[in-house]
Order: sequence, then C-alpha cells, then structure tokens
Amino acid sequence: MRKYVFYGFTLAVTWMFVTGSANLPTFVQGLFFGMPLSFAFRRFYPGELNASKLERTPFLVEYAVIFIEALVVSNLEVAYRILNPSKSVKPEVIEYRSNLDHPTAIAILADSITLTPGTLVLDHSEEENKMLIHCLNGGCEQETKKDIRKWEKILEKVYG
Repeated sequence: MRKYVFYGFTLAVTWMFVTGSANLPTFVQGLFFGMPLSFAFRRFYPGELNASKLERTPFLVEYAVIFIEALVVSNLEVAYRILNPSKSVKPEVIEYRSNLDHPTAIAILADSITLTPGTLVLDHSEEENKMLIHCLNGGCEQETKKDIRKWEKILEKVYG
C-alpha cells in the first residue's frame, strides 16, 4: 500500500477526534481533506512504512499514561503552592545524566520535563549527555530523578 493512502486514513481518523464526532460523514470529510494533503506531502515521509515499528506502540501508550499521571500530580502540587502561600518554595537546579543516545528520545525527555509544571530543562550538554533542570520544589532531587528515570527507561525501549 502506498504511504500516502495510510497517512490519508490516519488524517481522517484524526479529523474525527478533532471534531469530536465519530460518524461516517465526518470520516468522509476527513478523507476528502486528508487524502489530497497526504498525497501533496508524500515526498516528505520518512523511510519505509514498516509494520515492525508497531511493536513499540505499547511502550508509547505506557509512556503517555505515566507522563499524564506526572502532569496531573505536578499541576496539583503547583496549584497548591499558589493557593497556599504559606507553603515555602525552594527552587533548586539539579544535574541529571541521561543514558539515552537517540536525539529524538533526548528531545522527548527534555520536553516532557519542561512540560511538567515545576520543572524546566535549562541546558543539555551533548558531550556528557547531562541536563541541568530547574525544580520549583527543592529538596526532592532523588524523587525527581526517579520520575525521570521511569520515563527514560520507556524511551530506551522505544528508541533503543
């Protein structure tokens, strides 16, 4: 099967999620826009369409679940600190050495850290594969590193 046909169907299904209605007319509308778009951009698709990459899907789902859990917990924690000003804020910068080699995996890890409220990646050293991370909740360095290591282990399975 041609890649653009696969991507056209993927865009149609995505369109159903975006519009919030899962019915045949919405799917056909998604195909109407998705097929020409995927055909027009077909030369930009990477590599071969390989079904062996689908075996990574469970790990990506696991990563999404763990990340969303961390996102919700950190949002609640930051909201609590904002609503309760008596709770002191102790910002801290920690160093984290990553075991990831793949540049996309490193970028996903850094983005996940930055997207989580209360943490921000300040710098990444490619030579030492080290990240400087600003934490709003100082004194929890080991807990923060433990959470990051969970994400990193899953990304190693995906991009290993």
